[in-house]
Amino acid sequence: MKLLQRVSALIRANINDLLDKAEDPEKMIKQLILDLNNQVIQVKTTVAQSLADQYLLEKQLDQAREESARCQKRAGMAVDRGDDTLARAALERCNSHMRTIDETARQLEEQKREVEDLKLALAQLETKTAEVTRQRDTYLARHRRARAKEKITRAHAGIQPQRLEDILDAITGYVDRAEAEAQAAGEIHAGNVRRLEDMESQAQIDEQLAALKTRRAASA
Repeated sequence: MKLLQRVSALIRANINDLLDKAEDPEKMIKQLILDLNNQVIQVKTTVAQSLADQYLLEKQLDQAREESARCQKRAGMAVDRGDDTLARAALERCNSHMRTIDETARQLEEQKREVEDLKLALAQLETKTAEVTRQRDTYLARHRRARAKEKITRAHAGIQPQRLEDILDAITGYVDRAEAEAQAAGEIHAGNVRRLEDMESQAQIDEQLAALKTRRAASA
């Protein structure tokens, strides 16, 4: 039965393996849950139909047994009346019903086994559906962590220690040079300020000296 084959495949499905192969695990697991729920509905419908067939076979078997019993009774009554022709006809019908009983009983046993198989498959499928639905977030979180870990590992593998040291050395040299240039510029600026201050001081002294000479000349 193709339905049971599909159900068996879903029951045996390894969710982690499916997620590893999926391009979009989130969409994939949603689709899986949808498929599982659809299969549950189909199996429930099939179980109901199979049970209906089982009940019908049970009814046919009961009817065949009742008809066989009636034929046996008629055959006995015909014998009692000495009517062998009627008795033979009754016995022939009785034999036909017995064959029907045997065939119907065989079909009924097969039908019961099929119903039990379907019930078992339905129980397993419902368990699997509940498991996947319950653990959906866990599966996706585990998958995301695995992917993140893989990216980190690749990033680390792409880093060359020697190259990184060269880059850090270059940055350190650049910073040292910038600091030295800033220090030199500061010293130059400070020297210029001091020279300007000296010049201003000398000019003031020159003015004071000239004034002193003028006063001295005037008083002589």
